[in-house]
Amino acid sequence: MTMPGLKIGFAGRWAPSDKQAWSGTYFHAHQAIQKHFETELFFYQWPWRVREYLLLHKQFQKALGKKAAVEFLTRYAKYFSGRLEKDLNGRKVDVLFVPSAPQLIAFCKTTIPIIYLTDATFQQLQGYYPSFSGMAGYNIREGIEMDKRAFENAAHCMVASEWTRQSAIRDYGIPVEKISVVPLGANLEAIPENLNWKKPNSGTCRLLFIGVEWERKGGQIAMDTFDHLQKQGIAATLTIIGSVPPGYGEGMERRQGLTIIPFLDKHEPGDARKLDEIYRNSDFLLLPTRAECAGVVFSEASAYGIPSVTTQTGGVSSYVQEGINGFALPLTATAADYAARIRDLLDHPEQIRQLSDGSRKYYEENLNWDSWGKEFKAIVEKITAR
Repeated sequence: MTMPGLKIGFAGRWAPSDKQAWSGTYFHAHQAIQKHFETELFFYQWPWRVREYLLLHKQFQKALGKKAAVEFLTRYAKYFSGRLEKDLNGRKVDVLFVPSAPQLIAFCKTTIPIIYLTDATFQQLQGYYPSFSGMAGYNIREGIEMDKRAFENAAHCMVASEWTRQSAIRDYGIPVEKISVVPLGANLEAIPENLNWKKPNSGTCRLLFIGVEWERKGGQIAMDTFDHLQKQGIAATLTIIGSVPPGYGEGMERRQGLTIIPFLDKHEPGDARKLDEIYRNSDFLLLPTRAECAGVVFSEASAYGIPSVTTQTGGVSSYVQEGINGFALPLTATAADYAARIRDLLDHPEQIRQLSDGSRKYYEENLNWDSWGKEFKAIVEKITAR
């Protein structure tokens, strides 16, 4: 129920109506907020002059053999912080919510309390995600300073994992009481009913891999795990969504038990139905990710009662609880280790049922947008009561 009198400003780099923005998180977060509050939208796109300047800057750094995250440059942040500050002076809101856009608030001067949402600090991304490796030194320094200012300017920070909370405290000196770990929900438009997601045992080990970045998501390890299981005589299948593995188009796609779907748009009705069918007919989400800030796909798998077999890295532990809704192996684990873990589960089908039940329960209690919205509402009440 919408609370009378309080209006939330939703400020970001994309419009919340864009279901692709931040993998759907903008859209679903906005919907969750609207269940409790009226909202006012603030979103900003690059004017052509700023865009051209930053693209030239990026190309120049590339010529020097360096990467540039132009959205983490001081000039970029000051420009957009200034635009937001000006708009806030003319459009009244009681609380400002800023998801994954530190640029908007790092240099914004306002008395309006800010709730900042992120799944990582800029500092902890350095050398962790491939796209944030090999950056120009000044870009790193400006990015860390800008990101730190955003955390400091917020009245409260909602972070998507304990991993991010620890970095904000350790690297930026943010007070513990100013940060809440609130996992992101499943970015699905239709959640299966509790009785509909239960699947009969098909006699096949049906593995599902979902990820756009093949290497970062551990795609080759997933493929090799599939190979190990088949060589052990296990009737395993692997469905790959979102990636094109090396060798695709050269006969790999004709391998028995292997299905490759390079792209699915879950916001398009036909693709959404196809994804729903795949989830309903999968036994394990196999994602041996090398680096992961949060991983909304774990929330989605849990909604379908699908246990996740993944890696203990980044923010994964806030989404995959050991023995509850899956298992997280060490980063050093090989495909043989993943295959052995899955083989052990197959030898104990009662454990698979417990994991399936635990996955759905963990989704219902933690990994859904209604729970996230209630946490948001509690934070709003706290910071507006001061």
